Amino acid sequence: MRKLFLISILILLIISVSSTEILARSHSNSSSKNYLTVSWFFKPASLGAKFRVANNVYATGNIDYRDSTEDLELQGGAVYLFPAKFLIFKLYAGGGYQFSRNEGFQYPYVSVGTNFLFLFTEVVYPMKNGLNPKYRAGFSIKF
Repeated sequence: MRKLFLISILILLIISVSSTEILARSHSNSSSKNYLTVSWFFKPASLGAKFRVANNVYATGNIDYRDSTEDLELQGGAVYLFPAKFLIFKLYAGGGYQFSRNEGFQYPYVSVGTNFLFLFTEVVYPMKNGLNPKYRAGFSIKF
């Protein structure tokens, strides 16, 4: 587990250090400042935010409440919003860490998703054996 933790930190550092080189050559996406996301289509219901840190790089945070275990799960990480649109879809990918109110640190994760119109979809892949991906879909509000 420690090795996986160190690898995920290394990947995040590489992305953050190299993002300035990548972003210098990319088209700016100045219309997208920050996003507030609300999801209730898949359990658990989720509230999240993406705050712009640099051109196309966002710090993310999500809060999920699980009724079955009476637990609050917090996810924090970063995503890169790809500058090119595919039809009406703005794709992004990133990763981060999940924490639980009852258990503390749980695992790192990788996420991929898309924003389109006023909606979003996202898949979160836990980097821990035996866990299934989590799905989110809902409304995405620019602010």
